[in-house]
Amino acid sequence: MDIMEEPSISAIELEKILYFATKGIKVFNIIKASVNMGLFDLLEIEHSCSDLSKKFAIDYDIIYYILESLVKLGLIEENNGNYKNNEISSIFLNSDSHFQRKNMIKSLNQPLAYWNDLENILHSKEIKQDENFFKFIIKAMAEDAVSGELQETLNIIKKYDEFKDSKTLLDIGGGHGLYAIGFKKLNPNLKAFVFDFPNVLSETKNFCDKYNSDITLIPGNFYEDDLKGMYDIIFSSYNPGGKNAKIAEKIYAALNMNGLFINKQYFPTKNELNLDDILNNLEWNFTNFDKSNKGKIRYTFKNDLSYDSYLKNLEDLGFDILDIFPINHHNVSFGTMAEDKIIIAKKVR
Repeated sequence: MDIMEEPSISAIELEKILYFATKGIKVFNIIKASVNMGLFDLLEIEHSCSDLSKKFAIDYDIIYYILESLVKLGLIEENNGNYKNNEISSIFLNSDSHFQRKNMIKSLNQPLAYWNDLENILHSKEIKQDENFFKFIIKAMAEDAVSGELQETLNIIKKYDEFKDSKTLLDIGGGHGLYAIGFKKLNPNLKAFVFDFPNVLSETKNFCDKYNSDITLIPGNFYEDDLKGMYDIIFSSYNPGGKNAKIAEKIYAALNMNGLFINKQYFPTKNELNLDDILNNLEWNFTNFDKSNKGKIRYTFKNDLSYDSYLKNLEDLGFDILDIFPINHHNVSFGTMAEDKIIIAKKVR
C-alpha cells in the first residue's frame, strides 16, 4: 500500500451522515436533561448563567453551553447575559403548563436505549412488553392529544347530527379517556364509557378526576371480551384492533342502528418507503406485546386488513362510509408523520 494513495471517494460523505446522526442524539439529550432538572420551569423568569450554575450545582461552563445550545435551538432567549423561555418552551416544556410534553419526551428515551444496544438486540429474541406498558404511554398520548389533535377531532365530529342526537358513546381502547371526556363536554346528555385493560383504567380515572368528568370505566380486553352494551357511537383512536375484522364485527354488534363508528387509525399505504419509514419499522420489531401480536410493519398487528380491505369489510358488515379525513399531525411519540385517517361510518343495515 502506497502512503500517497488516496481513497476513490471523499470521506466527507460518510462524515456528514455520522455528524447529523450524532448531532440529533446530542440535541435530544440536552432537551431531556433540561426538562428533567426543571430548567424550563425556572426560566419562566430571567436567570443569569451564574444563578443557574449555583441552583443546579453544575459547572458554570457546562451550564453556559447548555443554555447557548437552547438559544440556538430557539427554545430560550438571551438578553444581556440573562436567559428566559421562548413561547414554545413556556407552552410545551414548562411542567406547570396544561400543554407540557414531559411524558412524550420520556417516551422517546426507551427506544433510544434499544438503539444504543442494537448489536445485542440483533442477536437476541424480541423484547416482550405486556400491554400494561400502555399505562405509561397513554400519558404521552394524552399530551399529544391535547396539543391539537383532540380538538381537531372533536370539531369534526360535533357537526354530525348523529352525534348531536346520541345518548351513549363507547371509547374502545380509550386509554386516557380524553376523547370521551371531550365528547361529553360537547354533548352533556351523552353517557360516555371507556373500555380498556384494568390497569390502564386506573390512569384513565386520573384524567376523569382532573377534568371532573363522570365517565363510566369498563375493564376488559377487546380481543377476548364482548363490548358489553349497545351504543349510539363507538369511537376508536389508534388502538391495536383498529384494522382487525373481528374487532369490527364486535363493534358492529354493539352499535345501535344508524349509530356511528368513528375510527382514527394508521393505515400504511405507501408503495415506496423512505428512510424514516424503514427506521420506524425496524424499531417496531425490537419489541412485541404478549397479547396483541404485533405485525412486522409499524402500528400493525396480526390479522390486520389493508386500508381498502378494511373499508370494504365495513361496508360488507352493514356500514355506510360517510366521510374519511386525513390527520396531518406529527405524532413524535409514535414516529414521523404517518398516514393517519378518521373513518366515519354509519350502521345502516
